[in-house]
Amino acid sequence: MIQVTTVGLTSRHRRAEARVPRQGRSEDAIAKIAKAVISLLASEGQGAITHRRVAEVAGVSVAATTYYYSSKFALIADAQARLLDAYVNAFVRARERHRAGEPVVANLPALVIKLLKNAAGRHGSETLAWSEIMLDCTRDERGHALAKEWFSRMENIWSELLTEFGTPDAAALVNPAIDTVVGLLFITLPLQLSEEQIALVLEEGQPLSSVCGHLRNDIEARQSANVEPGKSGDARARIVDAAVRLLESGDAQAVTYGAVARRAGLTNAAPAYHFARIDELSDLAQSELLRRMKERYEAMLIAAAGADVPAGDLLATIHVRSVLEDGTANMAGHQAWLSAVRRSSLRAAVADIVLAFEADFAALLGTPDTSRATILIMAQFVGRGLRIQATGKPTVHMACARQEFERTIGAALRGQHPMLPE
Repeated sequence: MIQVTTVGLTSRHRRAEARVPRQGRSEDAIAKIAKAVISLLASEGQGAITHRRVAEVAGVSVAATTYYYSSKFALIADAQARLLDAYVNAFVRARERHRAGEPVVANLPALVIKLLKNAAGRHGSETLAWSEIMLDCTRDERGHALAKEWFSRMENIWSELLTEFGTPDAAALVNPAIDTVVGLLFITLPLQLSEEQIALVLEEGQPLSSVCGHLRNDIEARQSANVEPGKSGDARARIVDAAVRLLESGDAQAVTYGAVARRAGLTNAAPAYHFARIDELSDLAQSELLRRMKERYEAMLIAAAGADVPAGDLLATIHVRSVLEDGTANMAGHQAWLSAVRRSSLRAAVADIVLAFEADFAALLGTPDTSRATILIMAQFVGRGLRIQATGKPTVHMACARQEFERTIGAALRGQHPMLPE
């Protein structure tokens, strides 16, 4: 049985501690279970991962899932290891083909665009599952260990590949490059950008607002429709606020009628009276969560724009503050971003915050909204926040923020951002 209870275990160790399957049916069962976990992570989120639900989707008995996996964490850890192995193997193949003179991609910008297009297409399910795992890693030390392993292996293989491409200053670029790709994934997935739209933004230089601006059209209508006058409106607002605070505590599954009633100081019947379906309350709470996330970031970004301070210093300070002061709430916001992949009703709120970010970053950097460099720096900021949270806020990595932002911002303002297609 998998015993993933020791912080710092590698995927190889986790596989070694797994109950070794016999040939035939046992191997088939484990493969089905792993496939079911990845499918559920993508289609329903990490809250759906229970032994019973996994067994149902895998078409195996509950006894089989508990025999091979001791806990929910063990199920998720094995899924992460399998996704990581597949990802690393794909990079190794790309490196070997490049060495053989048959490159899949010729340089870093081409690699970034290929990864994003694959995520929007044939690898969408696996990418969404991985994104759910990364957010789950922010919760505790076991998750931090998983994330540290993932990023460590990514650093190694990216370093080799960038060196193979002949990328200047490859060693210093590895983490910013990974952060940028992670950020772009978290931006493009919830907006459901197609491969063609990704090309318009990153290859042709169209702003995000030109390809998904229509998504925010109904956000004011949605917000006003949820406002009720008088005492009924006050109670409804208290219920939504309580649900938001539960989400910000880091547990999306905590939003139940009973938990919301207790947090709001209302009767158990009150939430159900105002919201006939828990999904309706959850959607509204997540939209409000995103509005507050936008408000927090804009308070810092807008105040910083135009200041007589280097943009790298400003962005590094905002990054550190957002991690230390509002880290859990911001990760809950990113969970809502991923929920928008599955729930189109949330997409307007995600578009609203992403497009506000695009304008705010352009103002901070002094670049036009149409600059592809603006989107890349914004993505680096988002991805770096996710990496730092998932790996447990390592002091050394926090300390490198100014240096990393300064390097990429300087290159961007010179028109030489290393991930910018020529």
